[in-house]
Amino acid sequence: MGSGLSLGLIGVDPLQASQAWKQAVPYPEASSGASAAATAVLNRGGSEECLRGKLSNAIVRLSNSCDAADRSSPVCKFASDLAGQDSELSLAEMVTTSETILRMLADEASR
Repeated sequence: MGSGLSLGLIGVDPLQASQAWKQAVPYPEASSGASAAATAVLNRGGSEECLRGKLSNAIVRLSNSCDAADRSSPVCKFASDLAGQDSELSLAEMVTTSETILRMLADEASR
């Protein structure tokens, strides 16, 4: 059975385990998380690496939430485009991305 490495997934369907990261949270929770992560980036609320992780995770959660809810708003399209990128955002790109996300969420809330 290989190296004996156990991931604690005994009894879990492999497809289910591989798809677990795609589970979507409700849109209000995902958008709130994206707003909090974007605000943390703008306030420099942690190390660059920590902020990059927070923002990246929030973007993926927002994208997944939008997909699950079949939403097609500008912020959903933006999150989906970002979530599909393989490259790591620089600090300047994280700031610009954060400003854009906050503006889009504010515009959406004002409708």
